[in-house]
Amino acid sequence: MERRAAFVLLGMLYLAGTLVTVQAVTYVGPTVVHEGQPWSIECNDLVKDDLIRWTRNGQTLEPELSSGQLFVSSQAGTGSSKLSATRAMEDHDGDYKCTTDSADSFHLSIYFDIKIRVLTPRDIPLALECTNRSAGDKVQWLKEKEPVVMTLGGNEDILKIDNETGTLEILKEVEEAYGNYTCKIANSTTDYRVVPRPVAHLAESISVVEGEKLHLVCGGKQSPGIKITWTFGDQNYTRSKDRVKITKDQDRGIYGAVLTVDNIEMSDRGNVICRVSYNWSDPVPEHSSEAETFLRVKDKLAALWPFLGICAEVVVLCAIILVYEKKRNKAELEESDTDQSPDTKPTPNKESDVRQRK
Repeated sequence: MERRAAFVLLGMLYLAGTLVTVQAVTYVGPTVVHEGQPWSIECNDLVKDDLIRWTRNGQTLEPELSSGQLFVSSQAGTGSSKLSATRAMEDHDGDYKCTTDSADSFHLSIYFDIKIRVLTPRDIPLALECTNRSAGDKVQWLKEKEPVVMTLGGNEDILKIDNETGTLEILKEVEEAYGNYTCKIANSTTDYRVVPRPVAHLAESISVVEGEKLHLVCGGKQSPGIKITWTFGDQNYTRSKDRVKITKDQDRGIYGAVLTVDNIEMSDRGNVICRVSYNWSDPVPEHSSEAETFLRVKDKLAALWPFLGICAEVVVLCAIILVYEKKRNKAELEESDTDQSPDTKPTPNKESDVRQRK
C-alpha cells in the first residue's frame, strides 16, 4: 500500500513539473487615441523569467523600435514594461502583447479627426461645410494641400463654392472628385476625405482541411479609414479573440481586413461574412457593403480514401489471381495423376510380329 502511494505521489509530481503555466499580465493605457496624439501602454505583473518582447497582431515591432517610432522602457525588478509613441499613426491600431507567453492582449484604436464622406449618385450634390465659421471670415478650400481651383483646373461643373456660406459642393460623381479636402478659416481647419462607396468581396466558397488554418482577406474597393466586421460561427468579430485572429492587410494598409482561424473544426462549416463601412451609424445602405463565402471543411483523412481504394482494388485483384492460380495448379495436378506412367503401359506382342514375318 505504501509503495502504491509512493508511485501516485511521484506521478503527481511529474505531472506538476510538466505543466506549462501561462502568465497572466495586466495592461494599462488608453483604448482610443486621436491620430497625431502621444500614447503609451503599460504591461504589469511580469515575473522574473518573462522575456519582454512587444508585438502587434502577432508581428514584431523591431523595425519601428529601431527607427524611433516606438519606445520601450523596462525597469528591472518592477515587473512592468511600457511601450509608447510620441505621435499616433494609423499603423498603430491593433492588438498588443508585451510577452509571447501572455494569453491577454491590449487593443489600441486610432481615431481619425478627418471627416469621411461617401460619394454616391444619391449624395449629389455633396456639401462640405466649414466648421467654426463666422460671418465675414475668409474661406480657403484645398484639395490634396493645393488650392481647389489649381487642383481641378477651375472645372465648375464638378465643384462649386458658395461664397456666402463657405460651403463646397461636389456636383458630380467622378474620379476627380475623390480625395482629401481642407477648409481653412484663420487658425481653424476642417478636414474631409471624400471616398467612393466601399465594396466588399470574397470568393463564393472556400475549402479547408480539418485541423488546418482558415485565411480570408476581405477584398474589394476600400479606402483607409474603413471599418470591417466579420461574422464567423454566428458571432461578430472586430478584434481578435481566442482562435479567431483579426489583423491588418499589409498590402492595402487596412486594419481588420484579414481573418485567420486556427485549427478549423467540422462544426465551423457554414457562411463567413465580412461587412465594411466608414460609419456603422450611417443609415444609408449604399454607404456600406458586405460579402459572403461558404466554408467547406474537409475530413483530414479525405485525401487517404482514394489511396486506400486503390490499395483495396490491388488486394482484391491479387486475391483473385491467387485463387485462380491455386485452382489451375490443382487441376493440373489431378490431370497428371490420371495419366499412365511409362512403366505401366502395355508392351507390344512380339509373337504376333514373328508370325506376320513368316
